[in-house]
Amino acid sequence: MSLVVYGGWDAEGIADFSPFCLKVKTYLRMIGVPYTPKMGDPRKAPTKKIPYVDDGGTLVGDSGLIVEHLKKKHGDTLDAKLAAEQRATGHLVRRTLEESLYFAVLYTRWVEDEAWPTVRALMLPLMPPVIGSLIVDGPIRGGVKKQAFEQGIGRHERSHIHALGCADVDAVAALLGDKTWLLGDTPTSYDATLFAFMANTLGFPPNSPIAKRAKGHANLVGFCDRVKSQYWATPDAKV
Repeated sequence: MSLVVYGGWDAEGIADFSPFCLKVKTYLRMIGVPYTPKMGDPRKAPTKKIPYVDDGGTLVGDSGLIVEHLKKKHGDTLDAKLAAEQRATGHLVRRTLEESLYFAVLYTRWVEDEAWPTVRALMLPLMPPVIGSLIVDGPIRGGVKKQAFEQGIGRHERSHIHALGCADVDAVAALLGDKTWLLGDTPTSYDATLFAFMANTLGFPPNSPIAKRAKGHANLVGFCDRVKSQYWATPDAKV
């Protein structure tokens, strides 16, 4: 039975509009394990969030736990040779992307009114007819706003949120430098994470200050182009 990845959808030129879902899919492509993509339903997920996978009847949620599950099953082909210092650097980059930059970009997508019409249009086809707009504008957007406030990012002024996101982008760009991959000459699982979050940051909303800052780093743009060329020449099949 093929591994099934329950994730998000391709939109705005991004292979998956959720960076966590794109991380898992990119990692699978890097290690050469085929998968069947399907639209995820958070209500059915082990963690009540996407992504989650069905690996022959075994359900695994959370992108980090999914990668660990895949390493145990298929071997740690990307990270096995990393030194402790490299793993520490990768860990810090991953946490910066997942626990800091993610929420700044989330704010620009879901809270700021400039991007909301596009996000709303992407969500509506997934909703029930007639009441779909009420669900999207009410509980869904309201829930994300609440999440942003409780996490802390939503308590700040817009300009400060943008500054926080730009600082994360600058830090990651400085660590990448002129290297082909984050930790050297060969890709690792941390590159799957870096690509997933940078592709989403660069892709949408395209005119946010955070996206513009990322586009100003030629090494980040070049990195994403390399990953797209090497691992995403063929998009996910529509299922």
